[in-house]
Amino acid sequence: MTGEPSPGIMVVGGSHRHGWTAVGPGVTGSSSPGRHDVLDIIGLIQDAALDPTAWPHVVAGMMRQFDGIAGVLVINSADADNGCSMVQHGVVPEFQKRYFDYFARLDPVFAAHSRLEVGRPICLSPFAPGGLFTDGEFYSDWFAAQGFYDGLGAVVYSHGERRLWLSVARPENGLALDHVEGFARLLPFVTRALRVAERLGTLTDRQAALHDTLAAATHGVMLVDRQHRPVFVNPAAEALLRRGQPLRVRSGRLVACDVAVDTALQIALAAGRVCDLAVPRHGQRPLLLSVVPVGRRAADGAGLDASVAAMIVASDPDMRPWPRLEGFARLYGLTAAEAKVLAALLDGDGLEQAADRLGVGRATVKTHLNRILGKTSCLRQNELIRLIARTLPSLREQ
Repeated sequence: MTGEPSPGIMVVGGSHRHGWTAVGPGVTGSSSPGRHDVLDIIGLIQDAALDPTAWPHVVAGMMRQFDGIAGVLVINSADADNGCSMVQHGVVPEFQKRYFDYFARLDPVFAAHSRLEVGRPICLSPFAPGGLFTDGEFYSDWFAAQGFYDGLGAVVYSHGERRLWLSVARPENGLALDHVEGFARLLPFVTRALRVAERLGTLTDRQAALHDTLAAATHGVMLVDRQHRPVFVNPAAEALLRRGQPLRVRSGRLVACDVAVDTALQIALAAGRVCDLAVPRHGQRPLLLSVVPVGRRAADGAGLDASVAAMIVASDPDMRPWPRLEGFARLYGLTAAEAKVLAALLDGDGLEQAADRLGVGRATVKTHLNRILGKTSCLRQNELIRLIARTLPSLREQ
């Protein structure tokens, strides 16, 4: 080895002042990973796309493949003050802390992160012209101090000013340059896995947020697949199904107990048609069932599972849809006593029933109601109800 760059190496920026060299796609090396070893590592990378706990195994596999004694998957930011390790093997924890506290600013590779292409391999070599890599404080006090001699690295993912850096550090045993080609072959798989993981993570977060939102609704909400099987039910719908009337799950499918209603429900679900159904109940007002089909594109856009075919909303006219009145009371400056009277009236109590429930006289309830009407600028009680319906979301109490 003469210490001169081979014809296949391109120096980024037109100089060697950073002490690192970027290797172009045409580079060749004197050794390459065995086919079976490469396939094993690719399998680990693909596993990591679905299971983040597999990334340490990916880094460990690449260390073995390229004769490394350390490997890291590190997030760095442009200002060098906001970084963290996702995976680290072979790096003393104290040195890892010192890296982010101090040495990141001296790291010649970090200084060039913003100019590096994602997936372009870097050879960290002591043979860089001028000796600037080996003569610097970073090499002597951090890199070589841990027994590292040279290494391989690449930016494998980029988002805004943050870069995800993968590297393998090696001892003085052969040359990292000899392994660049094999390292470069694996980088597209790593980048693709990270993008898949981000996409899946985003979908998972969106699904969780959507489910949490639906869970807070006072109406029963059910998502069903194309076989009319529930794939999600919120607490209100779960309570409804638990009673077994007027809806139930039979053989895994959502059905109505009333034959005529069930026929109309199954037809609406099969046809993908918007439909409102009155579901009779014994001794209670009918339940209103609204069927809303969900197209594949709409499901994907909402972060829903692709199997979701329809959303069914069950509205119970005997249930007050606004159990949480605190916000309305604060908005209009109602006192605690006035809020209690309002809650009783919304439950359907008349003045006498409200007075009995609250343990006060009818005149007191009447006085509180008049004050509520005055504070909300409403003339009649039905106008007050309309104002509440326009103001409050239908969210259950936690």
